[in-house]
Amino acid sequence: MTFRSRSGGPVKKRGPKKQTHTRKLHHPPPPKDKETEEEEDKPKVAKAIELAPLPNALESGPFNPPDTEILALLNRSLNETLSSDEFIPTIQKIKSLLYEKKWLQVFESQDEFLLESYTGRWVPSRICCFRELMDKLVKDVFTGIDQDSLELIMRNLQLEDKDDEEEEEENEDEEGNDSGSEDGDIAEDKDKDEDDNDEENEEEDEDDEGAKDEETSNQAESSTHANQKHHNILSLGGGAGSELLAISALIRSVLIQKPQSHPRFTWTGIDIGNWSNVLMKLEDTVKSDWKIDESILEIDYIQANLLSSSSIFKTTSPPNPAISAPTKTIDILTKTLIDKPPKLITLFFTLTELLTQNRSKTLSLLNKITENVSPGTLFLIVDSASDISDFELGSSQRKYPIYMIIDALLLSPSPTKQDKSKNWKKLKSENSRWFRFNDSTINNISWKVKLENTRYWYRLYQKI
Repeated sequence: MTFRSRSGGPVKKRGPKKQTHTRKLHHPPPPKDKETEEEEDKPKVAKAIELAPLPNALESGPFNPPDTEILALLNRSLNETLSSDEFIPTIQKIKSLLYEKKWLQVFESQDEFLLESYTGRWVPSRICCFRELMDKLVKDVFTGIDQDSLELIMRNLQLEDKDDEEEEEENEDEEGNDSGSEDGDIAEDKDKDEDDNDEENEEEDEDDEGAKDEETSNQAESSTHANQKHHNILSLGGGAGSELLAISALIRSVLIQKPQSHPRFTWTGIDIGNWSNVLMKLEDTVKSDWKIDESILEIDYIQANLLSSSSIFKTTSPPNPAISAPTKTIDILTKTLIDKPPKLITLFFTLTELLTQNRSKTLSLLNKITENVSPGTLFLIVDSASDISDFELGSSQRKYPIYMIIDALLLSPSPTKQDKSKNWKKLKSENSRWFRFNDSTINNISWKVKLENTRYWYRLYQKI
């Protein structure tokens, strides 16, 4: 083996370096046009991000009614159950069933105490969570003021201004004509006769004016009722009461701000469990505490299996007439979508359970919604952001979050449309979001179990 030291051997000759790439010539920038200079001088406005996350839950509000008032209302509704010694043991039983994904053993139970215990344990945080989320995403549904309404209000204001100006001009013209046509030589006898006639007709004029005012007020009330918007809200899996109380709290907030101008609402809940008694207790407390009666909010609960093609009802004579229980075997979801076209559909913490029970029927359920709702309908889906909502797909059995599956289903091109356009568009979404109670709520309300925070994901779609 030969070794050649650095100092030994012939001197290495270094020739000129070969150019291995094309050199770039640095030219000065071209002169700017006047238009580009003007555009650069203008203040830059940041583009709005379509799917920007919502503010933190602790930064939201303040809400009216506050979370403490909502929880106090729920406590009064279920006070007998919450104060029972069997409440905590029943909660432990429900937890074990939910951990094993035996949801039907909980929700199809005929044990009213068990269902009320579930409401007392899991509903408190969800009420406040859903209220906060819907206030940020779909507040227009409750206020009744959307873009079209704003444009109509602005047009009416412009018309009123024009009418006022025309009336002022007419009054000025009339005053000028009256001053020019006054005659100073009117006889005194004629004035006395006119005064006597005026005195005789004063009472008749007052009666006529009173009748006209009453007729005008009646016409105004009837026209206001006729022009009042009516919004249908459909909650799939909304039997435990979270959606009902969250929606009632939003309606209560609107009534406080606009007591004379607000939509009328119909809330319809469809769920597999026998939640009638729970909802009746919540409804009675909402009526008494928040003064929300049937003229403002109609409540209709239907006990039915969402995954069944023909829903069979188990009750035929409910104690409350507002609780529907048809005896015919019909597709109740399609009938509800047609009879009460929803402005908003909610699917809160239910999608995971439906997919676990039957994936193909859950896809059919989503297709049924797509086929039977009109353009503009809002579809808000909320579910847990934990690993329990991940599902295996394909031969590789790779797990995917539910929100990815739902996006793929609802946002894919429609096979029924000739132009293959989409059926839904996504307005807002977050893959992970926390709802946390603030310290004042926890310190000012006493609950028999710990008030837990909620981590969830959501999607807001709109039918195209």
